[in-house]
Amino acid sequence: MKKRIFSLLAAVCLFLLPLLPVSAERQFEDCIKNCKLYDPDGLFDETEAKQLEDLIRETSKKIDMYIAVQIINDSEEQMTDYQTEVFADDRYDALFNPQQNVDTDGVMLVLNMPTHYIYITTSGTGELYYYNARQNDRVGQMVENLKGYLRSGDNAGAVRRFCQDAEYYYNSGIPQNAYTYNNDTHLYSYMKNGELVRTETLPFSYKYTINYGIGLIVGSIAAALTALISFAVIKSRYKFTKSLSASNYISDRETTFYQRDDMFIRTHTTKTRIDTDRSSGGGFSGGSSHSSSGGHSHGGGGGHW
Repeated sequence: MKKRIFSLLAAVCLFLLPLLPVSAERQFEDCIKNCKLYDPDGLFDETEAKQLEDLIRETSKKIDMYIAVQIINDSEEQMTDYQTEVFADDRYDALFNPQQNVDTDGVMLVLNMPTHYIYITTSGTGELYYYNARQNDRVGQMVENLKGYLRSGDNAGAVRRFCQDAEYYYNSGIPQNAYTYNNDTHLYSYMKNGELVRTETLPFSYKYTINYGIGLIVGSIAAALTALISFAVIKSRYKFTKSLSASNYISDRETTFYQRDDMFIRTHTTKTRIDTDRSSGGGFSGGSSHSSSGGHSHGGGGGHW
């Protein structure tokens, strides 16, 4: 009995292990001092900027990752959305990726004030903690959470909410079977034994997750065939006798039929529109990433407020 309980507990632990936070590592000590608020145009006053900077550094310690907030507020040189995204990746690299072949673990918020564009760039294990997969778009939710603050002019509240969400999703752990695919290098990134690995192919368990929709269809067809075969076998074992017609029990002399007609003045037809606007995709898919101009892998996402 004790062995069964121990085995059950071990199985539960193995199932929950991928959901627990993996200890990230700030690989370069010299870069820790760069975890702060960058506000070159003075969007925040000195007191508010100091409070936000302290919060960013405290959040960095809690999630054991690099984290920063960059404000763009120069209306004379407005960046497009794409330029903002490129700037965010390159800015993160300049602050936290000093070594060519090492992608540090982190997340960075960029607020383009003139164009009202939010962009969050992720790196290393940050691509998985702050996931951007279609079925589990954590980055997308983080962006949505900032819009209300920015629309009301509470810019400091937006920075605080970003730090709050960064800590929340770190404590939530990496989603089970989370992975990203880099469209530039064509490599997959996922966690293996607590380490981030990049390979050309995914393990079988990840592939099974991707083809879950196909497996469901195949399983349904197999179940239907099984049901038909079972019905045929059961039917062959029983001989059905033809029942008598109901007319055999009716007397032609004593039976009288009455016919009544209902006349409708008008008819009313209700039509229901089938919603075909929603996009749908079969199965599951992972997150996406790309390479910066410096060759580092980045995930992330953005949106307008």
